[in-house]
Amino acid sequence: MLTRPVTYYLKQPVFTLSADAELETARQRMDAHNVSCLGVSDGPESLAGVVSRTDLLRAGTFQRGAEGASKLVLPAQKVRDLMHSPAFSLDPTANMSQAAAELVRHAVHRVFVRKLHSVFGVVGTVEVMRALVDARVTTPVEGLMSSPVGTLDAATPISEAIFRLRSTGVTGLVVVAGKDERPVGMFTQREALESNAHVDDVPVDVVMSARILSVRPGTAVHHAAAQAAATRARHVLVVDGSRLAGIVSGLDFARAAA
Repeated sequence: MLTRPVTYYLKQPVFTLSADAELETARQRMDAHNVSCLGVSDGPESLAGVVSRTDLLRAGTFQRGAEGASKLVLPAQKVRDLMHSPAFSLDPTANMSQAAAELVRHAVHRVFVRKLHSVFGVVGTVEVMRALVDARVTTPVEGLMSSPVGTLDAATPISEAIFRLRSTGVTGLVVVAGKDERPVGMFTQREALESNAHVDDVPVDVVMSARILSVRPGTAVHHAAAQAAATRARHVLVVDGSRLAGIVSGLDFARAAA
């Protein structure tokens, strides 16, 4: 199944905006379409670059308001000043294993499928997960996981959680609670960008995503991928007894497919 062409799995439509749009417009467009990145068009070029949620989080500054709430303020810049160019892309004849290899090689979570000036869709880590399920890859997840895992205590203030997320350069941190540090959620770039309405010292478990998935170290990759795709969990926690042994990200799944 990993030799199937990317057109079998690609996601449509491709959401784009103009290179001359403001960064705040990019944030609003991502929120409206529930996506983590946008293609950027520039004149006759339908895909001149890409701008992501990571880019916005790095470019913005968190400023405290009168009531103690922090707001991410984006600079008055055009998208063209922040976008990555060129956007990584594949020919429609490429297969899923090749697409996964491109994700790993460039350390990105999606590549565009296009031929000349025609953009057909996007292949990301979720589509790779679906291909792994179809291919029934039986490699245990412990062979893919990253360890140690970055964690936050559930009582950590939002302001500190955002600082940790930005300074470590990761896309998400596991929120744990109790003496046994039991995983209870994830704090990702999305939660950081959406935490504007909350006071800085509010604990991170107020805004975290409770959508987490835990599996045992010996779980087959295709079983973990099936559960992740079904629940739209972007990270899979690997738990050995009561111990958080590791974490499997979308790029880890891509490595398995590549």
